[in-house]
Amino acid sequence: NYKAGLPAELTAGVEYNYNSLNDYYVATERRLDQQTSTIGLFAQNEWKMEYFTLLAGFRLDKHNLVDNVIFSPRINALWKPSDKLQGRLTWSTGFRAPQAYDEDLHVAAVGGEAMLIRLSEGLKPEKSNSFSGSVDWSFNFGHFQSNLLIEGFYTALNDVFYLEALGNDPVTGAQIQERRNGNGARVYGANIDYKIAHGREAQLQLGFTMQRSRYTEALKWSDD
Repeated sequence: NYKAGLPAELTAGVEYNYNSLNDYYVATERRLDQQTSTIGLFAQNEWKMEYFTLLAGFRLDKHNLVDNVIFSPRINALWKPSDKLQGRLTWSTGFRAPQAYDEDLHVAAVGGEAMLIRLSEGLKPEKSNSFSGSVDWSFNFGHFQSNLLIEGFYTALNDVFYLEALGNDPVTGAQIQERRNGNGARVYGANIDYKIAHGREAQLQLGFTMQRSRYTEALKWSDD
């Protein structure tokens, strides 16, 4: 902790992740041998005021399948005028590296579908910009305590990943798909959560989420 006009807390560090995968699918003689590594530097600073808290930070990541270092900033602002009311605004960024083995392949293998996935030439990382805002209000009436949370969110994905079918392998018969970059996608919506309780005797929680996900341009992932 240090003081530079306002009470503040600085956090910084280094992170290294390494993954080695050798996956052999006997039925189709499919073999994946892939090593991925990421080294990241991160730092964030949090300023605390009477009614406001501001947090700003960033990450620098170097992935072995991406040529350039990726810069990912984030900002979070919290307004808390009382113990019963608070509002929050957040902007954050992130990325997903281009690698062949991921949840798409895992689901297909579990379902018994034979699939070979390869990376297209010059595949770029998928990047995201996310915005969210929320209001959290706690209030009482009679012997009941309640809490209402209203939240909105919006995420813009650039160079979004998608798979395009290229036919079947002539030897194994497995379907060949290539991971490519699309133009982009948008995910946005709202969430409402309400809780009501009578001491420790009973509690009821209600929630509702509305979300929409759309590509910015139509994509074709097979000839039909």
